[in-house]
Amino acid sequence: DKKSHQFSHNEPWRKKSSVRYDKKKGKSYSTLQTKLYSPLQELGFPSSICLLVQDLIDGHGVYSSLEAASTDIHLLLSDPDCFLFDLEDSASQGGNMQLQIKKGKLYGREKEVSLITDAFCRVSSGKNEAIFIGGYSGCGKTMLVQSLTARVDIAGGYVLSQKVDQMSKKRPLLDVLSAFNNLCLLIKNKTSPRERLSIASKLMVEFESDFSVLARLLPNINGLFPQLAKPTTKDTSIEQMMNLHNVCFTLQRFMRIVSSRLKPVMLFLDDLQWCGTTSLELIHAILSDTRGSNCFFFVGSYRDNEVNQEHPIFTMMSNLDSSGVPMTRLNLEGLTPVDLNTMVSDAMCMFPRICESLSDIVFQKTKGNPFFVLEFLRSLVESRLLKYSLREKSWIWDDDKISSEIITDNVLCLLSRKMTSFPENIQLALKVLSCFGIKVNYTIVEYLSLTLEY
Repeated sequence: DKKSHQFSHNEPWRKKSSVRYDKKKGKSYSTLQTKLYSPLQELGFPSSICLLVQDLIDGHGVYSSLEAASTDIHLLLSDPDCFLFDLEDSASQGGNMQLQIKKGKLYGREKEVSLITDAFCRVSSGKNEAIFIGGYSGCGKTMLVQSLTARVDIAGGYVLSQKVDQMSKKRPLLDVLSAFNNLCLLIKNKTSPRERLSIASKLMVEFESDFSVLARLLPNINGLFPQLAKPTTKDTSIEQMMNLHNVCFTLQRFMRIVSSRLKPVMLFLDDLQWCGTTSLELIHAILSDTRGSNCFFFVGSYRDNEVNQEHPIFTMMSNLDSSGVPMTRLNLEGLTPVDLNTMVSDAMCMFPRICESLSDIVFQKTKGNPFFVLEFLRSLVESRLLKYSLREKSWIWDDDKISSEIITDNVLCLLSRKMTSFPENIQLALKVLSCFGIKVNYTIVEYLSLTLEY
């Protein structure tokens, strides 16, 4: 079939009929001329257009219907940077083309996004509510919550995020108190002087001489309301008063003043499986406060494969239900094959129909876990099993070779294998930084970078 080669990298010859007029004989005649037809790609058309046109002309069942062809055309128009234009050299690192991972984009979580958005709308109307999100490591729990935080911020609310680690049980309440301490900074940055003056007057009426107790729990409040701050003294009676009941009561009173329909507060605790009982009891106390509508929205995520039914998380859920606090429990599974194919298509900037064979293999290897999907694709690029062809301006791969690849089903093993590929000095620096927990001050990183050993 001559047409099947017209848009390839070859340069086939074509015969073209033309009509000429002979003035001497007073009549016209036709001739056959041989002309060279250039491939569309050599004329400057993107490879996606060349592929689309070639598949439309070739047939071979590539497009089973007009709707299938219009789907590809819609992708070209709706996301030209991804599907229309060829990848530029700027997308490569060290001469190797990189996958175009869309950070922050959720795949296949439309139902869950709708549920947590609706819950926040109810909180904004004067309710307290909680959502618990369970799922395996890497299934996208944190990203799901982060999709809501921008909306809360735009709506004028306060977003508090805190990641819990294995050391949390040894420092009861510290993670939750740290989050509320940061709330004082958010209030300072997101309110006018007039609004802060109003809050200060309400706090003065509410706490009176007990303001020092609040300041002991939330030190940042002294910077927020310096007019209320008092000289610090070594008052041991305050320390003795700081039992769980008094802490709960103090924060309840604080939240009644700073949280409202116009300024709802959202607290997100990540990795609740490490959270201690006292921290969960404090959150329950704020959610179940009956003396006012606090407009408090709590979201907690946990690894459901690392907890059992005796974990304090489930005790808290039961207590919230008994207290009449609205609560939603979500469980995130792996992506469906269709959603996974969309993710792979976006990463490779190729039409979904072309990536289906690769996506099927990736789904079998990863069970649709988004984190594993991306790490597996990156490992394929690093091992050159998935590589970008400059000639074809497209990613190429061998299904059989990729099918034989082995991938671990454990996040720790995956990360451990990746870190062991780093140079020894970087591995040593990571070991030192890990001693500081999940967060480390930049000055420490800067100091290590200036030390020859690291």
